[in-house]
Amino acid sequence: MDLRKKILHKRDQLSVDEITQLSLKIQARLRSAEEYVHAKVVLFFHSFKSEVDTLPEIKRRLTVGLPTALPRTKIKERRLECYLIRSLGDLVQGSFSIMEPDPAKCQRIDPGIIDAVIVPGSVFDRRCGRFGYGGGFYDRFLLSDAPQAVRIALAFSFQVMDNEIPVRPHDQFMDLIVTEKETIRCKNHERRPRDQEP
Repeated sequence: MDLRKKILHKRDQLSVDEITQLSLKIQARLRSAEEYVHAKVVLFFHSFKSEVDTLPEIKRRLTVGLPTALPRTKIKERRLECYLIRSLGDLVQGSFSIMEPDPAKCQRIDPGIIDAVIVPGSVFDRRCGRFGYGGGFYDRFLLSDAPQAVRIALAFSFQVMDNEIPVRPHDQFMDLIVTEKETIRCKNHERRPRDQEP
């Protein structure tokens, strides 16, 4: 079993209550991160299955009127499109059965205005390397569409490896990784230019 499958299997063993409790701790840490606090327009991912639960923080932002965007996955184009949402009622089931903004209800935005991207993932390391889920959607998006945005990954602590993971040339590094135990900052990592898109 490779590392990605091993960690995702472990994550899938978490109970609903464990995911809820750990996610609340992660969101509390996220709200104390200066990079997040000062970001005006934030792109979130809608949590799916055993991912860190993002819905409480999305709801909180919407309640206080903070600009909150979610992506739509364009499978054929291998891209993410970004839309501001006003409520969770603006969402419909989309690609991979993940809830996405309904274009008929939401305003599409230029990724260039996004201040921070909340990024999902399967495995990370302490230099803020990241494995996604294999599709490369966020790698392409961060590289080409929103290079200006602060990259903030949310993960359970066991998803962060002490040893460096074997990232590929197109894998994008994070600026922060927020877990229930710590906030790892890697602002000094080199955002290496890529010769080609993933």
